Amino acid sequence: MRETNATERLGVNAVERAFLELGWLFREQSINDYGIDAQAEPKSDGIPTGQLIALQIKTGRSYFRKRGDNVVFYGDRRHLDYWQHHILPVFIILHNPESEVTLWQRVERNLVEEHKDGRWSILIPLTNKLDAAAVEYIRHGISSDPASVRRFRLAADFPLMREVSDKEAEHSVFLRIEEWINKSLNFRDSALVYSDPEGRAAHQFSRWLAFSDIASFMKLYFPWLDYQHVSSEETVGSEVEEHVLEVKVNVLGRSFLEVEDYVETGETPQDERAYYGETEEGYSEDDYFDEDKITAIRIPATTSDRGREFTGQHCFRGSDRR
Repeated sequence: MRETNATERLGVNAVERAFLELGWLFREQSINDYGIDAQAEPKSDGIPTGQLIALQIKTGRSYFRKRGDNVVFYGDRRHLDYWQHHILPVFIILHNPESEVTLWQRVERNLVEEHKDGRWSILIPLTNKLDAAAVEYIRHGISSDPASVRRFRLAADFPLMREVSDKEAEHSVFLRIEEWINKSLNFRDSALVYSDPEGRAAHQFSRWLAFSDIASFMKLYFPWLDYQHVSSEETVGSEVEEHVLEVKVNVLGRSFLEVEDYVETGETPQDERAYYGETEEGYSEDDYFDEDKITAIRIPATTSDRGREFTGQHCFRGSDRR
């Protein structure tokens, strides 16, 4: 392992340990996201709250450039623009493995100082240590209404959504979910697997839910997937039941991907057959504005996926499997 990677790993591990000791969940970003290394989420009475934040973690003494009672962090324009438009609050976390000091700062435009070379800087007070007082302050600054929580989760899952959408064209996709049978917090860890349901996990998740069932778990944490039950098997001395679901991106997920494509490119998806009644003569470009040729405007209630039809999130039939 290169020394740089080893140093980065020290920082990620230290930040993860700090959040876990303070009662938060920590999820390292397993899919490359532009300048986002991890997400953190507070818990209330042991239950995840859905209040997510995004973390950019920098490790090493070189990042601790002092300016008075602050440390100054320098960044480039592309990351700042991305973070400012990110749907999650973004925090810079600096860790010095020599002194074991970990500092934090929320990325906000009013705190940023612009420079002529396209770079920018932000001051991080030396008092901004990642401790119990800090995370309580951070938590109160996160939106927690249901709509914001759902919006955050969709945004956080966007890279995964894209990956699954690409993979399912050639591979079956499976979700393994652990249910602790005799625990009130019964749904805990899960894993995404490609091709072989018993194969190595491509991604692992700590998404917990108390007093619940599979349908509620999927609706809360994976609303963008349709699913079918494949098997259930008791493990760990009958304490844990592992459920295997075959999954695929549903109409919500595909619609969200289309919206994100538009946001990134500015290009709207064009499929005139989905909205206009088509005649035998077909259409020319000018026909879109010819009212005599527009027979109907149709918003489909269902969407076809390789010959099968799905309506919202649901458990699809056995005959629908590949």
